[in-house]
Amino acid sequence: MRSTIHIGLLLLTSLIVSANGLWAQQKMWVFLKDKGSEQTYWQSHPEAYLSPKALQRQAAVGHVPTVADLPVSAAYKQQLSAAGVKIVGSSRWINALSVETTLSLRQLKSICPAVAGMQKVGKFSRHAYETSIEAVTSATRVDSIAYGQALGQTNQLNLQCLHSRGFTGRDVLIAVFDAGFLRMDTIAAFDSLWLQGRVLTYRDFVNQDTTIFDEHNHGMNVASTIVANLPGIMVGTAPHATLILARTENVFSETHQEEDNWLMAAEWADSLGADQIHSSLGYTTFDPGEGDFVYADLDGNTTIISRAADMAAARGILVVNSAGNEGGGPWRHISAPCDGDSVLCVGAVDITGSYAGFSGVGPSADGQIKPDVVAMGLNVAAVGNTGVVGNTSGTSFSAPIMSGFAACLRQAHPLRSNMQILRAIQQSASQYTNPDSLLGYGIPDACKADSLLHIVDSLVLAVRPIAQQLQQITVFPNPAYETLILENRLASNLMSGYTVIATDGRVVLQTSINPQEGMHAVIPLKAIASGVYFVRIALASGQVQVSRFIKE
Repeated sequence: MRSTIHIGLLLLTSLIVSANGLWAQQKMWVFLKDKGSEQTYWQSHPEAYLSPKALQRQAAVGHVPTVADLPVSAAYKQQLSAAGVKIVGSSRWINALSVETTLSLRQLKSICPAVAGMQKVGKFSRHAYETSIEAVTSATRVDSIAYGQALGQTNQLNLQCLHSRGFTGRDVLIAVFDAGFLRMDTIAAFDSLWLQGRVLTYRDFVNQDTTIFDEHNHGMNVASTIVANLPGIMVGTAPHATLILARTENVFSETHQEEDNWLMAAEWADSLGADQIHSSLGYTTFDPGEGDFVYADLDGNTTIISRAADMAAARGILVVNSAGNEGGGPWRHISAPCDGDSVLCVGAVDITGSYAGFSGVGPSADGQIKPDVVAMGLNVAAVGNTGVVGNTSGTSFSAPIMSGFAACLRQAHPLRSNMQILRAIQQSASQYTNPDSLLGYGIPDACKADSLLHIVDSLVLAVRPIAQQLQQITVFPNPAYETLILENRLASNLMSGYTVIATDGRVVLQTSINPQEGMHAVIPLKAIASGVYFVRIALASGQVQVSRFIKE
């Protein structure tokens, strides 16, 4: 499934005027100036719109709910709705309403003075890009071990290393965004998922209801590579994970609404406390006459879906996305939102580890290594539409295999952040020291990633009891670019030095601080590579504070 999208978040597009001078019915983003009179209440009651798990996950990455996290003003919605504007949805992260209206910007501002601007939602095309699943009966292909037909795609990642230790994705919440989950509520491969109550909730953002199991099959096929549990026939990469299911794609209507749906689904998943978002969707070209993406748009900041994915990541969610299947076509490149700098972009290889010719290639337009990693995407075992396990191909399937991999790591290291998990996956990969545009950092190794995260555990947990009590040093900005600033809030306990440590345990920078300057320090970062780091701050009292930051 290949979707296409082209929208600039901050660019206002022109409205179409009909021959009689009236504004034609339009699908629009309506941006608002603020969060209204409810803002004070929402700021003091984050538990009203974020679950305890969401708050805990955000706190773990140092994200304190900001104005951007607050719900869109209900009063503003009511003002516009009362004037006949159809509210399709809303986004708190960009403080905007997705609407259908015939009114002009001037008219909307006269109704609701908080309206700041409008942006047209364009049309785009989507074409199926994965091969059809061929039914293969369990009688013809059954391995003697529990993985069954999924043995090859699991072994390639050395994932049995984590499974054998009991890390199978249990208690990890994955939100799966797709076009539908046909019969997923009745197919035997998902029986344990339902019997154990591991489908937290589901929602159809296309029809605004909860009917997702009579829609397209793609999401069910994709989810099977993660959570299918038919021992001896097929076991997914995280068979005990918990799911949120969101239908964001409409295979019958090629409109730009799917972009709105993805963003709103991400905010919904965030509010429910999702640990991960899995999306086997990509955006590259438009319907004829609509205007296609150009490669320069894949810079991580231009498309709204890539911005949304990075906003989700900033809140502690690990976003995993397929690289797309344009490697052998005229586009060739990865697709949005894989260009997001905080998105784990997954390409495809065959069982031997060789590049699958259809897999989208990198780098991104701003020079990032993309895809980040690869997994098996050719002749992958997945559950077919009749419930029988068969074979299929596409990055739509290599990516969820990797989502399950990440979920097992998160279960094994629940105190680690989304970006620490992402970096460990990259660093464990087969060509981490020599990445390329086809495989990125290569094929990850579960045991190696686990070991890398244990190094992080030993660095942080050793000082965690003190660090939890002592957070007197403010560390900002985060993410940081050229400098990281340390501000001391306690004059009686001055800073005496700091150490910057990489996630693999390397000390990359270390210095002492003059006692007379122990209230403020600036750490130069220009010479440090992008990634996740810890800064260990020594204090005159002998205590230590450890803070995590991202170097962009």
